[in-house]
Amino acid sequence: MEIDQITSKMRHDILAASRDGLIFNDFQQQLPKLRETSLYRIFKAMPKGRLMHAHIEATFNVRDMLSLAIANGGVYVFLNEETKEFRHYQLAHRGWFEDGVIPQGWKELNQALAEDPGLIETLFSMCTSGKGNIDENIWPKFEAIFDRFKAVNNCKPIFVSLYTKVFMEMAAEGLMGVDLRYISQTIFEENGHRLTADEYVDTLRDIEAEVHKLYPYFHINVIFCYYKGVPAETVPERLEFARHLQEKYPDMFIGYDMVGGEDCGKDLLYYTTVLRDAGVPIIMHAGETSNPDNHNIEYALNLGSRRLGHGFNLYRFPDVEARVKAGNVMLEVCPLSNQLLGYVDDLREHPAAGYIKRGLNVTINSDDCAIFDTAYITDDLLLAYLCWDLTMADIKRCLKNSLQGDPTILAQFEQQWKVFESAALR
Repeated sequence: MEIDQITSKMRHDILAASRDGLIFNDFQQQLPKLRETSLYRIFKAMPKGRLMHAHIEATFNVRDMLSLAIANGGVYVFLNEETKEFRHYQLAHRGWFEDGVIPQGWKELNQALAEDPGLIETLFSMCTSGKGNIDENIWPKFEAIFDRFKAVNNCKPIFVSLYTKVFMEMAAEGLMGVDLRYISQTIFEENGHRLTADEYVDTLRDIEAEVHKLYPYFHINVIFCYYKGVPAETVPERLEFARHLQEKYPDMFIGYDMVGGEDCGKDLLYYTTVLRDAGVPIIMHAGETSNPDNHNIEYALNLGSRRLGHGFNLYRFPDVEARVKAGNVMLEVCPLSNQLLGYVDDLREHPAAGYIKRGLNVTINSDDCAIFDTAYITDDLLLAYLCWDLTMADIKRCLKNSLQGDPTILAQFEQQWKVFESAALR
């Protein structure tokens, strides 16, 4: 198709000008330059389908969060060395502290910034991650970042402002909706009152209603999550609550997942007994590892999971890959996340390129765009196109896969694609 000829030439020119290989070896660092290209502008204008894999705790723009924290005036920063309770440079709204009592080592953010204007860049750096952080401790460092900002963006007025902006921007980026992983966040009022989980979902629904004023087609789904590594006997209580959510919010709640490092010491086989009769759809993280001895994908399939979060190491198991393809099981691929967590060094070697070319049901996602300082989906789509020798038809197929065969939404997407293609060819 004509658009392929245009974008293929642009890709050739970009790669020819980048002979140092950094696009493949540190894509995140090349994004500022790539965002200035005509190819990026085409990808940004592209209709995107749905974002199928995103953690709400890390799906926002960190600079937006910091701006809201400064404007609120009730936010504190922990400037002492790290303790068992608090992270160095952790942020928290005063409503998060028990009885509103601010412990030693915390300073009001605006006062700290007045004393050290450079602190804002330090905070941004401590709340984001790049390839330079990769070592044997990458997962503890990665999880520490979540701790640094969760006690500020979970303050309800900040949460509402932040995520209204997030979903508006997602829709403006061409997305028709998002499936959010949710790990029982504690949302609190400025006075310290903790919202129930039901009130949390109601808050999301209120935000969605606001987004509908401009983007009536945009829809939020929620996947309730728990952590891999917890004792199996603690899972049934979470499943009971997941069933409650599905019963109360059938239009929003779609399933249950277990998240965290795949090589934490407890695989999905350990949880099989408690998950076998979950009573809710299983939508499982599996295969987010390069470990050839990790069989979580097979265990997830045995539990009935129709989607696999990441599925990175599927290529190591040809028989399981054949089963995934035959069952049209969706792979929620997150390429930039995989590089920045150390699973692939050269993006040309990412196995999802082969999954797409072999006709598997692949979607492309961003995972934790706040921590990686990336777009909600455009950057990962551009990565796939530049690094995997794909056609625009391949990209379009991945986007359509995210719509899961819904005829109404597919028709709307096809109409949007015609408009997009016509504009790109002018």
